[in-house]
Amino acid sequence: MMRTTRRRVLAGLGAALALPGILRAEEAFAPPAATLTRAATPPRDATALIMQDGDGAVQSLTEFTGKIVVLNLWGPWCVPCRREMPSVARLAAALDPARGVVLPLAFDWRGANAVRRFYRETGITNLPVLMGDGDNLKAVLGFENLPTTAILDRSGRMIEQVEGEARWDDPATLDWLMGLA
Repeated sequence: MMRTTRRRVLAGLGAALALPGILRAEEAFAPPAATLTRAATPPRDATALIMQDGDGAVQSLTEFTGKIVVLNLWGPWCVPCRREMPSVARLAAALDPARGVVLPLAFDWRGANAVRRFYRETGITNLPVLMGDGDNLKAVLGFENLPTTAILDRSGRMIEQVEGEARWDDPATLDWLMGLA
């Protein structure tokens, strides 16, 4: 019979944490995005959404015509947003760039530097810095709460939405998104 010791418990815990695919504790409780999706009825044209890059240049959703867009609406000050952003970054890395793109649109009164600081603190290197306007967001898509994610079809219409914190890099969500693309 094997005796349980502190050394064995710690070794087992260390081995478990080293396994690939293990979720971080803060992400373990977020449900897969594919289970939270709701159809946008009716679909809404999102192309009037105002976005500025980290340098203040205006970006247009029409630049992504022909691709599925995962438009994640978040803020660096929002705790559920902060928890889901690492999985959003992993989704961006997993998507075929010819078929889909992840656009994290931030809302923060402190500006692009707050987004850059959050990315630095969390080691996120593959997401763009994009800033949004809350009044414009409400007028175009009708959203006020963060995090919310809008799934846009190839023509820039919101066809699906996920409200609240979700996990974005699980197999079911990847399959669902690739089925749209």
